[in-house]
Order: sequence, then C-alpha cells, then structure tokens
Amino acid sequence: MAQRNPALNDVSSAETARRELERLAAEKGVMAITDVDSLRADFWPNDESVDDFVRTVRERRYESEKRSIE
Repeated sequence: MAQRNPALNDVSSAETARRELERLAAEKGVMAITDVDSLRADFWPNDESVDDFVRTVRERRYESEKRSIE
C-alpha cells in the first residue's frame, strides 16, 4: 500500500486550517501585531546586563525543577 507523503498534501487542508485560525482569532478578538514595540516589557532594571537576566532565568528554572509537587 502506498503511503501518503505529508509534504505533498493538497493546499486545501492548509487553507482550511488558516481560515479556521482566522475565524477563531476574530471570534476571540485577537488582533495582528502591527507594532513590535508593543511587545516590549519593562521589567528588568537598566543597570543589570543581559547576562544577569539569563543567569537569573536559569537559576529560577533550576530551583523550580527541585521543587516537589507533593
């Protein structure tokens, strides 16, 4: 029996999925991002470096891995 190659699927299924996503976004009031600056978060002190930020994130991830869920 011949197997179907997902890379060769017809465009209609991708188009259907895109339309469904657009419908759901409209239903939920989700808008496209038109201004990248709107994604900027101002939560890290200016006097601390990116290295400090990365180190803090890694430390917090490590600490959360050690926590028990019991």
